[in-house]
Amino acid sequence: MDKVLTVIVPVYNMEKYIRQCLESLVIGEVLDRIEVLVVLDGSKDGSAEIAYEFVGQYPDTFRIIYKANGGHGSAINTGLMMASGEYVKILDSDDWVERDAFCRLVDCLETEGTDIVWSNYYWVYEMDGEKAIQYRDPFPEVVYGKKYRFKDIADKTFIKMHSMTIRTELARQVGRKIDENCYYVDVEFVMYPITEVETIIFLDEFVYMYRLGRSGQSMSMEQMRRNHRNHEQVLNSLLDFYDEQKFRHLDQAHLDYLEKGIARVVSSHFKIYLSFPCSGKVFAMMKALDEKIREEYPDVYKKVENKVVWAIRRSGYLLYYPGHFCMSLKEKKV
Repeated sequence: MDKVLTVIVPVYNMEKYIRQCLESLVIGEVLDRIEVLVVLDGSKDGSAEIAYEFVGQYPDTFRIIYKANGGHGSAINTGLMMASGEYVKILDSDDWVERDAFCRLVDCLETEGTDIVWSNYYWVYEMDGEKAIQYRDPFPEVVYGKKYRFKDIADKTFIKMHSMTIRTELARQVGRKIDENCYYVDVEFVMYPITEVETIIFLDEFVYMYRLGRSGQSMSMEQMRRNHRNHEQVLNSLLDFYDEQKFRHLDQAHLDYLEKGIARVVSSHFKIYLSFPCSGKVFAMMKALDEKIREEYPDVYKKVENKVVWAIRRSGYLLYYPGHFCMSLKEKKV
């Protein structure tokens, strides 16, 4: 039977969490309609043994792919090449899906035929299991279940990887690989194919359970400081992609969406700079990067919505110093 959905699970040393992740996909109603590609990215712990249990029990659904360690993006690139489903979704191996909502997602993929199906996600805190919502709706007055032309709503919403299920061929045909040996590539997975997306439907379901607070998690402020060069690499890759799309004379709605998405990465990079120990060197790095964006990518520069970034800009970057102080206080409270 043809598979409706391929779920790519990148795995690197996640034996503590991977069983919960894979068990969440063992749903009788959809097992014959999905494939799960467990991409072992040079994992050295017991993750493979756990994954093989699922292959043994459900050989028509679960597959294991071995590869040398190349990072999250490398695992996604490999999974995309091997995917046989009409649609593809990324599920990190420390996260999981909600059973009933996932079933409704698969049903929607089978019947609606859009390029993207958007579904919601919860943040689930590691310490106490409490759930939080970042955005209740993708945009005000959304009509769930309605097929939209993407360009008609591109200025109203921003899609994150945890919410996106995309037609596999669209994700493949970009002609550009996600950065390897690099953190923070989720945004690349979303942004690269978005220029080809014509239709989207919004599903009022919380499908994805996104674990927060795990030790060593890449989105912690400590890890973002440590890996700030990776974050800058992703920003530069997105800017290169943006240059390519402008050369193609992309329609304005898709171009605006790219600019807005890259502007969010710029704001995140400001946040990283503000979290570093206060120094003239960090001040100079922040100012140089932002001036480069202003001079070379003025439309991206103008799309930044973060009020703190604009306050720092208008002060001639002198508000970097009190901004750093406020960031330090905020981090101490977390």
